[in-house]
Amino acid sequence: MTIDEKRCEELYESTTVRARDGRYIVRLPFNSDNPECQYGEHKIIAEKRLKYLERKLEKKPKLYQDYRNVIEEYLELGHMKSVDKEHLENPKAVYLPHHAVVRENKITTKVRVVFDASCKGVNNVALNDNLLVGPKLQQDLRHLLMRWRTHKICIIADVVKMYRQVRVANEDIDYQRILWRTNPNQEMHHYNLLTLTFGTACAPYLAVKSLQRLADDEQNNYPIAAEITKNDYYMDDLMTGCDSDSEAIQIYEEMNKLMKSGGFELQKWSSNNHKLLENIGTDKHLPTNSVAIQQDKKEKVLGLCWNKETDNFEYSINLSEVKGKFTKRQVLSDIARLYDPMRWIAPVVIVAKLFIQKL
Repeated sequence: MTIDEKRCEELYESTTVRARDGRYIVRLPFNSDNPECQYGEHKIIAEKRLKYLERKLEKKPKLYQDYRNVIEEYLELGHMKSVDKEHLENPKAVYLPHHAVVRENKITTKVRVVFDASCKGVNNVALNDNLLVGPKLQQDLRHLLMRWRTHKICIIADVVKMYRQVRVANEDIDYQRILWRTNPNQEMHHYNLLTLTFGTACAPYLAVKSLQRLADDEQNNYPIAAEITKNDYYMDDLMTGCDSDSEAIQIYEEMNKLMKSGGFELQKWSSNNHKLLENIGTDKHLPTNSVAIQQDKKEKVLGLCWNKETDNFEYSINLSEVKGKFTKRQVLSDIARLYDPMRWIAPVVIVAKLFIQKL
């Protein structure tokens, strides 16, 4: 590891605590004791960006309402709170502009609010400039996919709102302020984000590290699930498996208990094993509002399409019709959509890449 990566690890180990409900509370890993970002007067920029966002969203009423719903959910779940009046005029608070990212292929969360922690202040320093990124904690994606398919029974699931299950310590929440109002006629309200935030450089490291810390802390209580948590996650995607029905049911039950003990929850369970799916379908402990089982034959697994009925990986390419002139930008865009981490369709992709070389 680099010096910065070692420092990030040391900061996590020395400052992370566990709350009474089992959740982890982390400090933001700054690269200095006096980060320059707090002198960037980000509030002025955040105000301008919010007004610009409102003008864009007013042209798309459905998206605007979805955006409001996401922010409202943050408040309802306690993932952000209004700033107290006595702390409003904190000159060192860092305000994060935000915008919508729409993911049409997602079943659960189609609209996500992403916070721009790379936004430079008046001193040309962003919050992300002062945050340590942390070391790479996960294995190579290809290795994970190959190992996952050595199992007779394949099991997949993902963690519900993974980042937002890890809390940020009160000492650091003023580095995660946002401005918001439900419509442009209201005055702007100030909020602190209380959990890990989409857009901060350290969030992926802190979330994955907290999952691994949970596995270490609960190793004695849930040995099988702890081992799986250390080896079979890629960010919030669980990809594991076994060779018998009884093992599959044990993994399902133990993984749920382990995750729950740390404030996490698994959803969108799927498998090529019908006995496991029947067991999940009759689970009375599942929250009624969670997506218990994926019923489709085809599943998205780390960007690849897996048909659990035939147990094959499949490719489906839908290139949009080009209107107007063909451009190099359009060609590059289409080639970039040929996602092939395992190099299974290299004979096809290489032709496309040769074509762009000639262009």
